[in-house]
Amino acid sequence: MDIPGKVALVTGAGYGIGRAIARRLADEGALVTVNDIDEAQGAETARMIGDAGAIAALVRADVSIDEDVRRMIYFVRETFGGIDILVNNAANEIQPPFYPQAGADSWRHTLEVCLYGTMMTTQQAIISMSERGGGAIVNLSSMAGVGFTPHDSPEYAAAKAGIMRLSATLSPLKERLNIRVNCIAPNWVATEKVLAFVPQLTAQQRADWWIPEMDVMATPDDIADAVVQLVRDDSLFGRTMLYGQRGKKWLVPIDLDLIDLSDEA
Repeated sequence: MDIPGKVALVTGAGYGIGRAIARRLADEGALVTVNDIDEAQGAETARMIGDAGAIAALVRADVSIDEDVRRMIYFVRETFGGIDILVNNAANEIQPPFYPQAGADSWRHTLEVCLYGTMMTTQQAIISMSERGGGAIVNLSSMAGVGFTPHDSPEYAAAKAGIMRLSATLSPLKERLNIRVNCIAPNWVATEKVLAFVPQLTAQQRADWWIPEMDVMATPDDIADAVVQLVRDDSLFGRTMLYGQRGKKWLVPIDLDLIDLSDEA
């Protein structure tokens, strides 16, 4: 897809990775709608885009609420005429206790924002994209959802694993509606919050949580570059890109056979 002149919606774009993606798409010539539940931070992202000579609009919406998602999609259609590019980046902050110690309201919220929000926003965006002859969707997952090892936050890992599987199952949309859905699963990314958090950890905690050294950790701009790569490449759909550290990324094979790789029981 050629990005100049296309209409993009980036959820959770008030901070970190989402802000970098919104700014990068705007730099590439897209008309960007910035979404966040923090209106002040979202407005700051939109201001940065405007100051750089590009076009942005702001919509406050909670992707875990159906009415908010429908209103957000309506806003983009009314403002820019439709949606060509959707980046599902919104995620809630996770704090202990986690499942199963946490109460249901806590772990349910993570599933509602990360997984349900991605599904609902995608479903509504598909309607607009199909009216415009197609589109590109990039879902932000996490390496927390990869594999079969334990994770401190089971609800977060499960939601992120669900996003990867969702992206793969939607690959037939390419043939039916010319809509390509792909996914990026980053490891730790050097956002403002991570840069403040990691120095507080012990060396053992960093090893246990597979945290790269700060000088090789992927940056929000690295993830934004990967989003642009997936948007541009019309040959990629239903794929998950693993982003381990700066400059190291891999596309998961679509014919990966877990049975063949597994030990017989």
